[in-house]
Amino acid sequence: MKRLKAFVAVLLAVTLLTPALAVGAESDTTLKFRDDGTFKIMLFADPQDDEDLEETTTAIMCEALDKYTPDLVVYLGDNTVADGYENQYKAIEAVTKPVVDRGIPYSLVFGNHDEEHNVSKEQLLEIYQSFGNCLTYDAAPEITGCGNCNLPIYSSDGSKMVFNLWMIDSNMYNSDPEVGGYDYVHEDQLEWYKATAAALAEENGGEPIPAIDFQHIVIPEIFDELYVELPKSLGDLSENRNGKSYSKLPVFTRLNGYWLEVPCPPNCYDGQLDAWLEVGDVIAEFHGHDHNNSYQVNIEGVDVINVPSCGCNSYSVDISRGAGLITLHEDDVKNYDYELINIFDLALAKDSAIPNVDGGKSKAYYALLKVVDAVVQAMFKVFGLFYKIFPEGIL
Repeated sequence: MKRLKAFVAVLLAVTLLTPALAVGAESDTTLKFRDDGTFKIMLFADPQDDEDLEETTTAIMCEALDKYTPDLVVYLGDNTVADGYENQYKAIEAVTKPVVDRGIPYSLVFGNHDEEHNVSKEQLLEIYQSFGNCLTYDAAPEITGCGNCNLPIYSSDGSKMVFNLWMIDSNMYNSDPEVGGYDYVHEDQLEWYKATAAALAEENGGEPIPAIDFQHIVIPEIFDELYVELPKSLGDLSENRNGKSYSKLPVFTRLNGYWLEVPCPPNCYDGQLDAWLEVGDVIAEFHGHDHNNSYQVNIEGVDVINVPSCGCNSYSVDISRGAGLITLHEDDVKNYDYELINIFDLALAKDSAIPNVDGGKSKAYYALLKVVDAVVQAMFKVFGLFYKIFPEGIL
């Protein structure tokens, strides 16, 4: 069955070897670089709220959108957790309202919690598509997951596609009881990705279109990059993933962002990183899922970045809480800028509503967070310098 699905995915991609494949079937909105050669993507990870969206979450979204005026917004999964269709409709309406009211195109991927509340992902996607400029569509309904698609970004003059965005469903939970844990991007999804990327490359004279991948759950290789592999398991004193055992604490010199909880990737290697390296298009992957983390690491040439939660209905900490902002540059699309928009920076701005809404805290509290963060960021710079000098460590 998997081979059949993979064949159908390849056939679909080849059949759609036209500009329509790049644009997407569900929207006529064309994304393109601004006249100044930039394109901004704002990221909202894990709002994870119901129909009564927390006021601080709404305030973060509104103030970040107004300050940075992005060209596209991407929701990184675990977006809503309301029970039943009617409440999910209201929750999706609430979480997208700040974006829809400003007329900004948006896209999304699903997380492990979105479908847990008696509404299928297919139904959820239809609700999103009913609000404003939702660009996510289900490019290949016959493969695993929902909402797998690609969104092209065209040159400022609109003449050609120069960048690509992958929206990938990393699914929910592993159905194999012997493996357990979170799910992963499946083989038929990878075959669809490779076939679609090949079709886009053919349109581009044989050269892969540089791309960013968005999904909810991080790739399993994160443990190989951030932790020390142990010769054997130490039981509860070690992290046991992917058939290996790792140290409980990460290698601190490899961090340049907050590590406040253990990453939760799949418990098995899924081949996604290998697929990216084979195709040669993905320069970065952005994910949510681990609400408190904001680390940025490079794994075999691909930047892997954890965007912390923007929501406060579920667990989160204000020192890392906020939104992400990617700035692409048309004249050098492989060198992008990334910024974490912290809640404390937004709250300290003149006329910010965050300290005054339900759930907000005093300006003094946010000022203290900013001071603490400045100290921590200085430590990250020292870690980075140490890592450049001793990339293999000193032991």
